[in-house]
Amino acid sequence: MPDLVPFAQCIARPEEQGNQNWLTDHLLGVRAAVETRLKQGRSPFAKDQLSIRLAGLAGICHDLVKSHVQWQLYIRGKRGRGPNHAPEGAFLFSYLGYHWLQAEKRWPEYAGIWLWLIRDIADHHGALKRFGEEQWLRAGQWDKMDLPGMAAFLRQVYPEFTIPHLAAEPLVQWAKDLYHIKKDAADRLDAGYSASPLELMKQLSCWREMTTALIAGDRFHVTPTEGGSFHKQDHARHDRLLDDFCQAAGDNSMAVVRNNAQRQILSQLAGDPWRRVYTLEMPTGYGKTITALRLAIWLGKEQGYEKIIYVAPYLSILEQTSSVIETVLQASVLEHHSLAVLPIDQTEQADKEMEAVEEEGKLHSGQLIMEAWASPIVCTSFQQWSKALFPGRAQDTLRRAFLHNSVVIIDEPQIFAAASWNVFLCGLESLAELYNLRIIFLSATMPPFAYGLSKQNLPGCLAVKPVERLERYQVKQAGEMDEQAVADYLTGYLPGKNNLSQAAILNTITDAYLVYKKLAAKVEGSALKFLHGLMIPLHKRVEIEKIKRFPNREKPERLYVVSTQIIEAGVDLSFNHIMRALPVLPSIVQAAGRVNRNFVGDLGLLTLMLFLRNGEKNTRSSIYDVCLQRLTDNLLQEKEVWLESELLELIKVYYQRMFARNSYETGKQAIQAAYEGDWPALGQQFKPFGEDYYKLPVFVPWQAGEGDAICFPERFVELQRRLQLDSPARIYELYEDRDYYSKMSFQSKKEFMILMNHYVVNVPAKLAFSLVGKEPYLANRIPCLLNNSDYDPVAGLAKRNVEGFDQFI
Repeated sequence: MPDLVPFAQCIARPEEQGNQNWLTDHLLGVRAAVETRLKQGRSPFAKDQLSIRLAGLAGICHDLVKSHVQWQLYIRGKRGRGPNHAPEGAFLFSYLGYHWLQAEKRWPEYAGIWLWLIRDIADHHGALKRFGEEQWLRAGQWDKMDLPGMAAFLRQVYPEFTIPHLAAEPLVQWAKDLYHIKKDAADRLDAGYSASPLELMKQLSCWREMTTALIAGDRFHVTPTEGGSFHKQDHARHDRLLDDFCQAAGDNSMAVVRNNAQRQILSQLAGDPWRRVYTLEMPTGYGKTITALRLAIWLGKEQGYEKIIYVAPYLSILEQTSSVIETVLQASVLEHHSLAVLPIDQTEQADKEMEAVEEEGKLHSGQLIMEAWASPIVCTSFQQWSKALFPGRAQDTLRRAFLHNSVVIIDEPQIFAAASWNVFLCGLESLAELYNLRIIFLSATMPPFAYGLSKQNLPGCLAVKPVERLERYQVKQAGEMDEQAVADYLTGYLPGKNNLSQAAILNTITDAYLVYKKLAAKVEGSALKFLHGLMIPLHKRVEIEKIKRFPNREKPERLYVVSTQIIEAGVDLSFNHIMRALPVLPSIVQAAGRVNRNFVGDLGLLTLMLFLRNGEKNTRSSIYDVCLQRLTDNLLQEKEVWLESELLELIKVYYQRMFARNSYETGKQAIQAAYEGDWPALGQQFKPFGEDYYKLPVFVPWQAGEGDAICFPERFVELQRRLQLDSPARIYELYEDRDYYSKMSFQSKKEFMILMNHYVVNVPAKLAFSLVGKEPYLANRIPCLLNNSDYDPVAGLAKRNVEGFDQFI
């Protein structure tokens, strides 16, 4: 057996430029970072010296077991992989921390924090697990570490603490005693029936602040990272830029309405400036995003806020808004979303690689900047923001590292699943108080807050009603229709008008495809567009950009777009006429927001119809709750024609009746479960869009058509240039080349996978197996579409018979 490495001579990472990275220096550095963060005045632990010292001890213990002889061989390049050090580090902390608390006679009140910190150490390179996970409970390979040297180091760091005997025999005995001690600590966290979900959530947020201190201390000691923030002079400059942008919009009627709306909203904020949460309620098309930026900049100038975080439900909204912010404020925006992270089936491998690059000191600073949101402006998705509230993995807590004093803008919150909404609000309130956040919700269809937020933090309403006599659209019902009737209605609408844009929004992909086929037989292909969820991201973005550019064609032509409801939220498209298969009322309002969005020309029209597939099948219930359908129908029956202003009042009645029927508070039980030890009930099981159906990734080597390259996103083009890859076939060839892939740096792999994900579509498992078989998934691979004809250049995978997958849009 190799000789033990004296503890004082152990290294944490390979040497750099002739300088050794001693393990003791790393442990002391992490301890200092943890304690410094928790001592800050805004920390919930600022006045709790014992909690700070315990967390500092966790910083010392998290990598103590890297002194294991085999780990030292690994980090010195003499062994392929080192042993897992996290469980034994947690074990040593449990031993040292317990004896410290007993010596201080503070065990009963600090047992819970002791247990929290054990889990943080055990999980600091992976998923955040439940208390019941007990890998850390067993004794370690103590004969392969210099325990006397370790004890001498601990005595030097903690001269005031009598270090318990560090030797194999007492540690083996501790493993026998530990089960009952751990159970005692867990029992003390039994919430019973007295504590409210918000009180428990605040405690959980404090725990995850400790986790953040440890993870940030560890990662940033290896790769120093600055948070990035705005100062008052930045806010003043941004204010001037916003003025310039709004003035450049001209003096057309809609620009005047938007500028007046901004002034009204700012006046309302100045009159009520100290609320934690606000709702910004404006009709679709009134400029909610620019107005929200105005509010964030005002809060920065007047109250010292330093950062803006924009959160959106869909990638299309996120990237569109990110582009607007960059253009208007002339500032770089950090984007963090599904195309900026490794795919789910690569996560376990990514964890191993992440740990390796951290340990070897090769973690790219760009990686940490993205994961820690280390930028003054961040645009992220509902899923990534939810991981800040309820982190599922240790690395997720980095989102909190530089979160203090941020203005958080949450767009289209009505997209949240009703069952997830109140849990989200509870987590959001605890996070906002902990990090001094200001929250601004944006929507024309705002869901209620009374069941999720406390009374003292109910939002202040910043609202602009539609301008009198400025009605952009009306809503009518047209009865039952099948696919042929929809196509006939669209082509027969205002037949003498050439420069006309129309859309049909269907509830399912199959319904949309059937309408698309009927239209394809009646209109020219270049004037017909199709959008849905079974298209690769690049294809979808190209088609949306083509729709935006269509009015600029030299020859006036009628445009027809067939889509599922993916265009209803945040996509900046405007149509003269939309046909909408009956959904529920919030979707109707969102669809209406795409009608005559810019108040140009005649009154627009939203036509509602009960769609019957093949004249028989009503697919509405595949997507929407039957009770909410009934509520929608009952409200709509009150009038034959609805104007914009009337519809926006009707949605308030809808939400009042909806939550009176079901307050959706049972989801808060997950908060109590997490407090009592089942953290994954929040960290892994919270779903912003509700229960997700199992999907699998498929790579599609889609070839863009002639002239489509001008519609590519700028970031995609930049990745192509940087990686020198402009062919999807070549991208997949290199993905399959394990030798090539394994030699890439972690950052290069990250960029490569971002580029590759532009060609990846997640599909129902049954459909995936029919397209590519099962074998590639068993090998943990992303398979390539076997038959290119399965993916239509226009219709994507909708060309395949996707009937039976009606829950996918």
